[in-house]
Amino acid sequence: MQKLAIASLLFFASSTLGGCALGVAAGAGYVAHDEATENDGNFDPLEEVRGEGDGKN
Repeated sequence: MQKLAIASLLFFASSTLGGCALGVAAGAGYVAHDEATENDGNFDPLEEVRGEGDGKN
């Protein structure tokens, strides 16, 4: 019974962490696409926060 409880805990924890990893991967993909298509030659993913940039964001 204890092995079943541990296995189910690991299963639910992995599914929760898998969703988090998916969110991180999606965010990284968005930043990479944004930086690759703005054509200003700078890698500056925080330009929207600072209020700078070429206006394509």
